[in-house]
Amino acid sequence: AAYDVLTGRELWTSTWNALFRESMGGDGPRATPTWHDGRLYVLGATGEFRVLDAATGRTLWRTNILADADADNIDWGMSAAPLVIDNTVVVLPGGANGQSVVAYDRQSGKRVWGALDDRASYSSPMLVTLAGVRQILTFTATRLVGLSPENGRLLWELPWRTGNQASQPLIAGPDRVFISTGYGPDARMLQLAAGADGQLTV
Repeated sequence: AAYDVLTGRELWTSTWNALFRESMGGDGPRATPTWHDGRLYVLGATGEFRVLDAATGRTLWRTNILADADADNIDWGMSAAPLVIDNTVVVLPGGANGQSVVAYDRQSGKRVWGALDDRASYSSPMLVTLAGVRQILTFTATRLVGLSPENGRLLWELPWRTGNQASQPLIAGPDRVFISTGYGPDARMLQLAAGADGQLTV
């Protein structure tokens, strides 16, 4: 739903037939909508993904990321906010066979690339530069990874098996990232170094 900031009057709504309900987090969507260049990228807890005109609420394109990736939903629903990078929008359906992290063309909705085989976590992907390398930084259910924004190629990884990762990494310097979690391995400060081949080491 969109509201006029001065009057509080409802301007438009976008709805679809889906209900996600569980006892700990309550009903409804999880992921924060992403605004970019007059469009809203909106992900529902059951995988419905819509791109809306921010002024009118009109649906420009839609898909279901779980169906596209042949992936099962996770316990507390799809929660990661979509990430717009250049001409793509990146989401985390958590499918197998290279469909854990997926990029769609942000204008047309056509799939551009997919990467990894990991189950999804609840943390949102981030566009960062670490050790001079521009990358997508994201948690899966079993590891923290850096991926190439161009094609999803794995640049580096760190095993991080918590099962319910929801917190965001914190960039703590040009080559450092701090991670934490509510369960299991607590917290860690990482330092990355770039190799001659463009790969990164932790």
